[in-house]
Amino acid sequence: MTEGPLSARVQREQDAFNDGLQRDGYMRLFEHTSHLFLQRRARIVQNELKHAQDKNVLELGSISWKSWIEDNGIKPRNLYCINISQEEINLGKESEHLSKVKPHFILMDAHNLDFEDDSFDFVYGCAILHHLDYSRALDEIYRVLKPGGKILFAEPLGINPIAKLVRVMTPFARTIDEKPLMFKELSELEKKFNTSHYYEEFFSVPLGVISGIFFNNPNNWLTRLAFNLDLSLNRMFPFIRYLFRHVLIVGTRK
Repeated sequence: MTEGPLSARVQREQDAFNDGLQRDGYMRLFEHTSHLFLQRRARIVQNELKHAQDKNVLELGSISWKSWIEDNGIKPRNLYCINISQEEINLGKESEHLSKVKPHFILMDAHNLDFEDDSFDFVYGCAILHHLDYSRALDEIYRVLKPGGKILFAEPLGINPIAKLVRVMTPFARTIDEKPLMFKELSELEKKFNTSHYYEEFFSVPLGVISGIFFNNPNNWLTRLAFNLDLSLNRMFPFIRYLFRHVLIVGTRK
């Protein structure tokens, strides 16, 4: 375990993930809200990860490699998957025996990466940055990423006041220290990386919850309507995008 002011936070995160979060009901509630955006995200991820082919790649986390790397036919030269939780690493290892990709799984704190400077061509993660001390994590990502190297992160946004209320009402589905990205975090990212942002879910949240009540299939006229409304909002009224639920961040190290 790391020494210093972050050690207590890291310990809490480790304990929470080793014990397991109660997210099944929460995820079912929002299954219809994210369905079409997850399909769009998968296409963007597939295209961006082409840059990871035969490269040195780091996942902050240890589970997304199967869907993001293996299922997209990407074969990195080396893939390292780190996590502070042994239980999460064990989950990531479950698919390893069926995979052509053979990740190196390491129990490691993302605030103190045990890699040399400029070690990786590509660093990615799914819903991980908001669990970390953001500034310190970005410093470490920047340090281990080669100049011109790429990042790819999917993260929740914390700007929408209704989303804040939902998080307060569902403490069992999250850790004490996690903090969805705000304006400050988005701005800080731009200091180190040239980025593109893909925002996900605004009207898709309430209409998706309603869809889940009336439809079994998440791909229906109501979710398609919400999805297209969100795309139009993002295009026509850019300031609204910060109230969306998630953001997919694509970037290149400056």
